[in-house]
Amino acid sequence: MRKFKMDNANKKNIIILVVDAFRPKNLSMFGYRKKIDKNLKKIADKNLLFKNFFSSSNATAPSLMSIFTGRYPNHHGILHQFPYTTNKEIEKMDREMKFWLPKYLKEKGYNTIAIDWIGMWFKDGFDYYEEREETQSKLKKFMNVPVVKKFLLNLPNWAYKIGKKVVKTRASVKFSPAKDTMDLGISKIKNSKKPFFLFMHFWDTHFPFPTTKFRGSKKENIEEFLEKIENKSQREYFKKRVTDIGLNSTEDMIDKYDAAIKEVDKQIGRLFNYLKNNNLWDNTVLIVLGDHGTNLIDHEIYFSSSGLYDDTIHVPFIMHLPGFEGKEMNEFAQNIDITPTVLDYLGEREYNNFDGKSLIKLVKGDKIRDKVFFWDGLCVNVRGVRTKNKKLIVAKDNQCNLCKSSHHGEFEEYDLEKDSGENENIYSGESELKEFLDEKEDL
Repeated sequence: MRKFKMDNANKKNIIILVVDAFRPKNLSMFGYRKKIDKNLKKIADKNLLFKNFFSSSNATAPSLMSIFTGRYPNHHGILHQFPYTTNKEIEKMDREMKFWLPKYLKEKGYNTIAIDWIGMWFKDGFDYYEEREETQSKLKKFMNVPVVKKFLLNLPNWAYKIGKKVVKTRASVKFSPAKDTMDLGISKIKNSKKPFFLFMHFWDTHFPFPTTKFRGSKKENIEEFLEKIENKSQREYFKKRVTDIGLNSTEDMIDKYDAAIKEVDKQIGRLFNYLKNNNLWDNTVLIVLGDHGTNLIDHEIYFSSSGLYDDTIHVPFIMHLPGFEGKEMNEFAQNIDITPTVLDYLGEREYNNFDGKSLIKLVKGDKIRDKVFFWDGLCVNVRGVRTKNKKLIVAKDNQCNLCKSSHHGEFEEYDLEKDSGENENIYSGESELKEFLDEKEDL
C-alpha cells in the first residue's frame, strides 16, 4: 500500500451515513409526492446533491467494499452478498486489497468508529465497531448461521410457517432502530478526543422494516397479490417473507417503507443540529447515500434489491464539503468515487489503484465519466453498463440466489430517453455498449 502524507491541519472530521435499500424515487427532492425527507432536503439545498449517482452493486457487502476501497466489485473481489460470497471471491479480496479507507484514516490519527453489525473484515481499521450481540437462545443463534438461513428460505412455505410458530423467530437479523444508532453515534462524537471518522449504517429501510412503528390500514390483499405471481419459486419465497410481519397489503408495505425513511431522516436531522450547535459543522465532511436501491413492486420483483434496474442501483447521494457552496450535479458519479474524494479533500494527490475519481473535479465542472458499471450481488452472474441514454444488462447465469427465479433475460437493452421505466427490451443481437462490458473481466 502506498504511504500517504497528510497535513494535520487538514484533518476534517468525516461522517459517512449509509441508508440501506434507499432509492431516490421515494424522496421529495427527486419528485416523490410525500415529503418524508425534509431534513435531507434541507441539507441538500445548501450543499452538494448528486442526481445521477449509482451504486456499483445492488447488494450491501459488494457496495460497502466499493465505498471503502474505491474499486469496482470485479476488482476488489466481493461480487456477491453473504451468504453467497464464494471462497474464490474472498481469496481475490485478500490478494487485491490495495487500500481500505478506515485503516488509512486510523493510521493517520483519526478516531475510527463504525456502528453496524456485519463484522468480519469490515471491522478492519476501526477503533470501535458495534456488533449486535443480543441474548439469544442456542436455537436462535443456530438459525442465524448463513448455511442454516439459506436452508430455511428454501423450505416450502407451509414448512417454513410451521417452523416459525414453533421457534417464534425469523430467519433474519434484528436491526437496531435509527434512534439507537444515532444515539450511539452522537455519544461517540462527544467522547472523541481527536478528529473522527464515523461510519453509520441505518437498516430501518430494509424489508420488512421491523424497527419502524407503523399502524397499517388493515387492508388485506396479499393473498390476491400472491396469486398473480406466476413463477412458483418466487411466489413461495415472497410468501415466506411476508409471513407474520403484520402487514397484509402491498400498499401498507410501501407506506411502511416511507415511514422508515421518515424516521431515518429525523435522526439525520438530529445529527445535523448537533454538529451545528456544537461548532462541528464547518469542520466536518458529511456524506449520505444508499448502499443500493430496492424494488417495491417494480419489474415483478417484490420488496427486494434483486435485478439491475435503476430502482436497485440508482441511489441518493448528498455531500457536505466545507468550503464548497451548494450545487446540484447531474453528471454521473458512483460509490467508487467516495474514497478518492475524501483523499483529495484531505490534500492527498498521489494515490492510485482506484477505479473511482474525485468528485471535487465534478463539482468544479469537469466530467469524470460518461458511463457507469454495476454487478448483481444477488444473482449468479449478471452485470450491466449504463450511459445517460441507454443501458445494457448481460446475464450469463441469471438465477436469483434469493427466490431462485430469473429477473433478466440473457441480454436486455433499454432506450432510457424513450423508456425511463425500463419496460421494453430493445436488444436486437448487437449493442454498442457490449464492448464496454467485455472489458470488465470477472474473477
